Amino acid sequence: MGNNELVSVRERLENLRKNPKHVPRPLDLLPEREKKPLGEGMFTLDRVYQQKIEKAISKLEVLKNKMKSSEMFSSYYYDLKKAEKEFIDVIAEAESKKLDFPENFLKRVADIKRTLRR
Repeated sequence: MGNNELVSVRERLENLRKNPKHVPRPLDLLPEREKKPLGEGMFTLDRVYQQKIEKAISKLEVLKNKMKSSEMFSSYYYDLKKAEKEFIDVIAEAESKKLDFPENFLKRVADIKRTLRR
């Protein structure tokens, strides 16, 4: 009883040792992939910052709509000021990196900056 179990376990271990699972090669040995032109889904620094700015713009718009439709104007006012500061910070960071954005996006951002200065 005990001897048969030990033999079957030993045989299993020997079979595993003889047929190891496929071990992938280390990443440094893989051939470098050819550089392909950036597709629509590829991330670049321009696109990442554009998404950050669009997120900040949408946050501003949501807060403005909440302020118009709510009685708790003062609590949303402070949230709006905080969101405006975040928007300005993201814009300043993007401008310091001298990123290339589409013209229509730049016009939209300029309009929002102009309204915030008032």
